[in-house]
Order: sequence, then C-alpha cells, then structure tokens
Amino acid sequence: MVQICFSDPGSTHLSKICHCEVDPNVPDHEDSEPPLLLAAMCGSDQAMHVLLSHGASINAIDRHGNTALHWAAIVGNMNCVTLLLSHGIPINITNDIEVTPLMFAASYEHIDIVGYLLQQGASTLPQLNQWNESALTFACYAGDIGIVEIILAVEVPVEYRSRELYSSLGQAALGRHMDVVELLLDLKAPVDLQDTLIENPLHLAIRGGNESIISLLLSQGANIEAISLDGYTPLMAATRGRNVNAVTALLDAGADIYAVNEATGETAFSLAEERGYDLGLK
Repeated sequence: MVQICFSDPGSTHLSKICHCEVDPNVPDHEDSEPPLLLAAMCGSDQAMHVLLSHGASINAIDRHGNTALHWAAIVGNMNCVTLLLSHGIPINITNDIEVTPLMFAASYEHIDIVGYLLQQGASTLPQLNQWNESALTFACYAGDIGIVEIILAVEVPVEYRSRELYSSLGQAALGRHMDVVELLLDLKAPVDLQDTLIENPLHLAIRGGNESIISLLLSQGANIEAISLDGYTPLMAATRGRNVNAVTALLDAGADIYAVNEATGETAFSLAEERGYDLGLK
C-alpha cells in the first residue's frame, strides 16, 4: 500500500513501489485520496518528490476539490509547499467552495506559509468569493494579527476593499479578537454597509459574545437597529442568545424593544417573555 510508505524517512519502499509500475495517481482503495494528497496531508515532501518523479499528477484533487497545495498549506509544511510550486501547481487554485491555499494558510495561522505564498505571487485581491470570504477574512476570524498585517501590507486595487474590510470586521468580531477589530477600524473598515448580503459586524459581535467589541462597534456608529439576514435586530439577537450584558449595552444605547421581525412578528420583548426570563426589558 502506497500510503504506509509515507512514514519512511528515505521513501525507499515508496520508490520500490513506483519502480514496480504502480500507478502513482491511483488511491489504495475506493475511499482513499490520491497518493500525492496523502503525502501532503502527512507533510512528507520526500514521498511527494518520489511520487512526482514517477508521474503523479500535480493537479490531483480530493472529493472537495482540494489539491496537494491546499493540504500543504493546511498542514503548514514549507518543504511541501516549495516542492509543489517548483512543479508548477497553480498558486491561486481554488477548491469546490472557492478557497485558495493562501486562505487555508491564513486560517490555520501558518505565518511562514502565508508570507512565502505572497512572495511567490499569491493573490490578495480584495474581491470576495461567493461566500464573502478572502484570505483577509480567514485571517481575521483566526485572529493572528501578524498574518492580518502581512496581508494588509500588500498593495491592492481599492475596488471591493470596502466590502472586504466590512466582512473582515465581522469575522474578527465573531472570533472575539479585539486587537484585530481595532486594527480594522483604524483602517476605516465600515461598521455598516448598505445593499450587501454580508452579515452585519454588530450581529456577529453579538454571536461572538464579546461585550467589549459590541460596545466598541456601537461607539463607532454601528446601526443599532440593523436587520440581520433572518430579520432580527441586534437586541433581538442578544435576547435570543440570553446575553444579558449585550442586552444592557444595546438598551443603554437606545435600542428599540418593540422593533418587529417582519417575517416572524417577534420583538425583543416578546422573545424574552416567551422564554420566561427577565433580561431587564421593561
């Protein structure tokens, strides 16, 4: 079996298998992944070298469209990343949900991989994918401010930047990363953005549960009556989540107790009343 050879430091057994004309692109069994991807998952650049030298396809993918470069970025193995790039794998290739290797490296907080991919030309264009994601949004949710700063340091066209900063602010708020939130606000990330399907940062801050971030967004002019994608105001969302401190902050800022979810007819007051608890709503 090819995959058992990845633990061999010298890749001797794997080399023997390849010399016996075993197809290096065929998984060992139906539910397995292509050998090159398994080598990347194990962080074995030696096994990858042998497989590639015996005809393994650089474009092999798993059932989710991830390439070996995606997996090398997830694992954080620099040797695997450099080897794959030297064999011509596209640096900006996306999987089935439009995630690039750079996005994975940012998400898993591999700052060395992020830096190297950027040095080699990985795109940081601020245009979001269909899920409103980019390398910056992944980095902001993960909360590694060093990676966030590296990505932001790359000069990019201003087009779409406002939407990316808005989405990134929400992800930092959801991840409860105050330092990243403050950095984005310093860079003029909008706290509200009209005509967008990107979830509002204040709502994401409430879901994240960090009252300091909630208060900061309110102090920066966040719309206290912003309607979420499912029709709730921030006060309704905080009430549903029984977040007493968030409810208090929102009430102190003037949130409307009786604002109505047009789809359900609910208000913050009715939500509290139906659940039989007192969040200080009068």
